[in-house]
Amino acid sequence: MLKHDVDQGVNVVLLEGEMTIYDIEALAQALLPLIGSAEQLVIDLNSVSEIDSSGAQLLMLARIERQRLGRPFSMVNHSASVLRLFESLGLLNWFDDPVVLSGNV
Repeated sequence: MLKHDVDQGVNVVLLEGEMTIYDIEALAQALLPLIGSAEQLVIDLNSVSEIDSSGAQLLMLARIERQRLGRPFSMVNHSASVLRLFESLGLLNWFDDPVVLSGNV
């Protein structure tokens, strides 16, 4: 599920629940229009309970497209599920977002 809000000119997208192959099509249909329309985009990953490589690919697409458009993009509040997947895929540095690693990851 995706929730979208504008806070002081920044488009904040809260992703909730699963970002897996079973859910990614609906999530992509909701997220992709926001990627091109927002001046500044922040994706909050705190409520992502499960993510697989299809979820990672959608986030990678978002980052690449934002870079192509020359617009700011960041991800915040990475859930433990997101951190585990990014670490296993070697993506922690690729996204270039600050993350705080806890002992629970």
